[in-house]
Amino acid sequence: MPVESATLILFLATLILFLATVSVFILTPGPNMIFCVSKSLIGGPAAGVYSALGVCLGLTVHATAAGLGLSQLFAHFPTLYEILRVGGAAYLFWLAWRTYRSAPLPTPASSDDTEARPKRRVSVPGSMLQGMLNALLSPKAVFFYLVLFPQFLDPQAGSILVQSLFLITILNVLNFAVIATLCVFAGRSSQWLARHPRVAVWQQRLASSVFVGLAIRVLFSRPAGAAT
Repeated sequence: MPVESATLILFLATLILFLATVSVFILTPGPNMIFCVSKSLIGGPAAGVYSALGVCLGLTVHATAAGLGLSQLFAHFPTLYEILRVGGAAYLFWLAWRTYRSAPLPTPASSDDTEARPKRRVSVPGSMLQGMLNALLSPKAVFFYLVLFPQFLDPQAGSILVQSLFLITILNVLNFAVIATLCVFAGRSSQWLARHPRVAVWQQRLASSVFVGLAIRVLFSRPAGAAT
């Protein structure tokens, strides 16, 4: 069998295995998915979708680091992970407090003045930054890119960085499609919440609790490969 054909078959087999693996991770609810859906419930579909874009950027950083071999820094220099871990947990606690203290969604006086009501503005850079930070600090993402992702990179198949960027592009397309779809459905429910202010208050408290849960998860997480 020619070398080119063997390489192609190996590449296709690796790609199929990669798709099967990431499908499990994408469809399993994790911090990134929960974070984006919570943002949609608070600020509408746009807030969640922009956060999902930020998540994709964060995952691209992880993949680039893996391609450059920088992801092993967490294993060799755990202090770096400790700084990110504590800082990320503090940020999520702050986000939980801000969500808890924020005013509920405005209640429309009638269906006629829906367009006249001031809409809650969505900060595109802010939403994307929050999504990116959540992805960078997600224990699930750190584990995947430290342990599993390098298994799909073959030094004999060419540039590791190019392979990493190719695979993360596929992952981001699938991941964004799933999360964005959930965000649109969740965000549209915020319109119903706007007409039921008491429910909206409890929804914001629930979202705040989710952020607290994510913060605790980050605070007590450990990098893959760390001593237990």
